[in-house]
Parts: sequence; C-alpha cells; structure tokens
Amino acid sequence: MDILKNFLTEWLTSLQFHPSIVQLLVTTTSILGWVLLGFIMHISAKYIIQRLKAKEKKMVKRQKTVAALIIALVKYIFWFVMIMMVLKELGLDLAPILASAGILGFAIGFGAQELIKDLISGFFIIFEDAFGVGDLIQVGDFSGRVIEVGIRRTKLINWKNEIRLVNNGDIKVITNFSVGESVGVVEFFVTPQFDLKVFYGEKFVDLLEGYATKPDMTEAPTFVGVVDTQLHMIKLRVTFKTLNSRQFGYERDLKRDIHMFIRETREETKVY
Repeated sequence: MDILKNFLTEWLTSLQFHPSIVQLLVTTTSILGWVLLGFIMHISAKYIIQRLKAKEKKMVKRQKTVAALIIALVKYIFWFVMIMMVLKELGLDLAPILASAGILGFAIGFGAQELIKDLISGFFIIFEDAFGVGDLIQVGDFSGRVIEVGIRRTKLINWKNEIRLVNNGDIKVITNFSVGESVGVVEFFVTPQFDLKVFYGEKFVDLLEGYATKPDMTEAPTFVGVVDTQLHMIKLRVTFKTLNSRQFGYERDLKRDIHMFIRETREETKVY
C-alpha cells in the first residue's frame, strides 16, 4: 500500500495539485484500497466455505469443523487488521487504541472466565480429535452419541432421545466407545448342579459359530468360562467382537439363544 501511496503522491504532485488535495486523494484511495481488499478476502472466505459444503460427503466431520473454524478466525483477524489500517490512514494513533482494547479485553475476560474456559477447551477438543460427531461417549453419568461439537458446548443424545448440552470446560474425563472394534459381552447364570460340560459340547459351539457369518461381526463369540461363583449361582461369560458400536443387537440375540439353549438342556437332563 505504501508503494501505491508514493506513486499517487508523485503523480498528483506532477499534475500541480494543491498539497492538501493530494493528501486527501491519497488518503481516500488508500482507505478504498483497504476496504476493497477486505471485501475480496470476505468473498474468498465465503467461496471456500461453499466449496467445503459441496464436498461435505467427502470430508470427515473433524476436517470440516477445523476448516470452517480456521476460515472464520482468519476472516475476523483480517477485518480487524483492515479497520486498524483504515484508522491509521485517517491519521489516528493506534497505540492508545490498542492499549484501550487490551484493557477492555482483560476486563471482559476477567468477567467471562467460564466462557473463555469453554472456548479454550473446545479448541483442544477439536484439534486433538478427542471425539467427533457420531461418536458414542460418556461424560460423567451420561452416555450418548455426539450430534454436535461446538466451540463452547457439546451436544449429546442417548437411546431415549434425551439431549444433553455439556459445556466444554466441564468435560474433565470422557470415555469414547467409538475407537476401534467393539467387544460384546454376554454373561449368564446356571446352578452349581448344572453340567458345565454342555458349554464345551458340539451343540453349544455350533450355536456360537453360527454368529461368525453375521454382518459387522469381526470375531465369532467365544465361551470364556466361569468368571464368578456364588453359593447358589455360577456366572459364565461369552465374548465377541464387532465393528464399532454394532455389538448391542448381537448381545440381545445371543442372550436369547443362550437362554433357549439352557432351557432345552434342562428339559433334557432334568437338572435345573
């Protein structure tokens, strides 16, 4: 911009304009130049955002969130710089303005500590990819699927369609169930008189192996064995692996099939 100002000053002076008119024209042109540059930046940012929306299906949630965040930050910072440059062209001293802005920002920040804490936590959640939209997580005593990750708040919804808004600054410990394969666990009880050998027999093994070809099943159910004993009950366990968060339906199905198997065995052996 200084090159343009020098060129205009020399050109207008050569045309024998009055120095005050030269100064006015140079200042006006400089301001218009900064404003034009700001509009170009604004239009460019809007174009990039539209392009991101057009490619929404090809981008993961974190990429879209971070890209939009960076674009917004760049746009606001650029407009702030534009305003400062315009004020400078008008001959105002920027030092007192920046000092006042710093004091005002400190006062606002002191009165909005919770908000600033939420914003900072939101940045770290997004950039560290702690969790994303669609992940199944637990925050405190609430488990649900993430439907929105904002700079200030995170929105969760559970299987009852209950929605909870959690301030990012309040998220201290999370459990993310959407990382890697999911492990399904089915536990059931039998009496001490029940013959445990049937769970190693061909019929029960075939029941478990029948799940190997199920969609989303990555590791067929395996009989772990006895995991706890009580005076009147024995606890047994079966485990398997599925694609992420796909184990719940198979747990219900397997519990049903194991219950039917135990009932049939009791009717055959008359041992309850």
